[in-house]
Amino acid sequence: MKARVHELAKELGVSAQTVLARLADLGVYTRSASSTVDPAAARRLRDSFGYSDEALRVGAATARQSSWMAGEIRPPTNPEVLRKIEELKQVFPVAAEHDRLLRAVGSSFFYASPCRISGFEECWVALVRFSGAIESAFGLTREVMFFYSPHRDFQNRTFRAAKDALRRIRREVSPDILFFWSSDERMRVKLEDWTAGDFLAIPLDLDPEENSIALVSLLRDFIFARDLFYETTPVRGDRFFGRKRLLQSLRDDIERKRVSGIFGLRKAGKTSVLSELIENLSSDNRIFVLRDLEHLPSPPDDPVPDLLRDLIDDISAELKIREQSAIELTRIANSTSVSEFKRALQKVLRRLDSAGIFLVIMLDEIEYLTPSDRIDIAEGNMSSVAQLLGALRSLVQENENFTFLLSGLTSAIVESGRLYGRPNPLFSWAKSNFLAPFDRHEADDLAKSVGSKMGISIDEAALEALYDASGGHAFLYRHLASSVVKKLPVDVFHRRLTRPDVLRSIEEWRGFAAGNMREMLDHIKRYYPDEAYLIQILREDPDVFSDIANDEPQALGHLISLGLINKIDYKYELTPVLELL
Repeated sequence: MKARVHELAKELGVSAQTVLARLADLGVYTRSASSTVDPAAARRLRDSFGYSDEALRVGAATARQSSWMAGEIRPPTNPEVLRKIEELKQVFPVAAEHDRLLRAVGSSFFYASPCRISGFEECWVALVRFSGAIESAFGLTREVMFFYSPHRDFQNRTFRAAKDALRRIRREVSPDILFFWSSDERMRVKLEDWTAGDFLAIPLDLDPEENSIALVSLLRDFIFARDLFYETTPVRGDRFFGRKRLLQSLRDDIERKRVSGIFGLRKAGKTSVLSELIENLSSDNRIFVLRDLEHLPSPPDDPVPDLLRDLIDDISAELKIREQSAIELTRIANSTSVSEFKRALQKVLRRLDSAGIFLVIMLDEIEYLTPSDRIDIAEGNMSSVAQLLGALRSLVQENENFTFLLSGLTSAIVESGRLYGRPNPLFSWAKSNFLAPFDRHEADDLAKSVGSKMGISIDEAALEALYDASGGHAFLYRHLASSVVKKLPVDVFHRRLTRPDVLRSIEEWRGFAAGNMREMLDHIKRYYPDEAYLIQILREDPDVFSDIANDEPQALGHLISLGLINKIDYKYELTPVLELL
């Protein structure tokens, strides 16, 4: 017997529009909520939502609960753990209701204790392990913390204490999700106001009459609302993907005191690579100073005096944290002399060496020292830049506990033979690394890992479409994936990203991507004029490109390393990134 769309929507607990969209994905054409669907199509629809024909006999809610029981977690048996969980229920009776809802979907409390943050001992923390089915659906891989507060007025300091407790607990706990309970009726509004970034604060404001999948519905409503693909700031830790070979090479460079440069297109992930290096290599005996040069005056105005003051402040601050003296640097805090800076840092480094401490300076956005559209970087009148780089080189050669890294758009600072009227101290001495787009494996890993944290499974054909459209450029890839995710339904329990989902979003996304690529191309024209000329030739007259490119081997190498052109057999072609224009 045929069923109408709105009847199926009611049965599945979703909107009619969601059913219409899902039927379209399945290749079933339906006009409206009143349209009928044949039994075979209805069965395929139910399967796509994770329901079988069992749902028709025992009811969708019961069948849904049964599906969440898959991979049921056995409750703890340790007497001390059980005693603490019972104590939690006595202090907070609502925890008994939470325990009932957890067990109804194969999940369980596994730990309970008063909060150990000073001043918040009347609060309690509990750790929950969800069933295998729930963990799989929502990308959970660890225990999740529940935080209970007795305060009727839930305050921001309690929120901060809960996050502190999450960081301090000595167990494998999800670091970016935290459930909160308080009798404060405005807790949900407050959490929305206080929560920022990718941290997820979920209020346990459940109605006592809620059915057995209430906790799962709560997880869905918050996790499906996240967009973890869209990033505008540098990433590190579990938000950083790929670049393993480059990271290992840079680690080796630091260990062996080789000076390196990381160069790439705008938003290719250069600062993220530096941040991840710091994340991986920071220790009590290794100090990193990351300095962004974007705010400095650009030549022909001299940027070096401001940069020296910044470096003195940054190094002194890091030494103070480690209770190390920086007196030689603080004495010259107002100095603009490269020679004085070098002598002061030399004395500091010798003292740090006796304490077994290694210093690494990272200069990011290095192109602000070499803007070729404003000054002749080979012979222009800005000798202080070359003098500073020469001083840093000397410090590397004279000390076993110091090196520095450069990062930015242009590699001219290490590849130009002359720099502002002097021999370039980094020429044929510092190593260049170019940040290419993700390869397919790296991009797939990013999409699947990030998608799983939003409860999204991604088809192989969808992964291919994401990569082909963006060319693997880190920012464009994330932004396209974000554009697609925004159009996925959120009132379902199983989300799947398919190739048609990607294709439906590409046209609208191209408008944004084209504007972004024009900005990138402007940077190429500014910092890589020879490379920009070769791109123009490849566009307008590809038959003569090889002959012209052979006369510019360095520029050709840059274009390939930056992922702007590919060599296929004996021919060159633009990558998908440039084809967006």
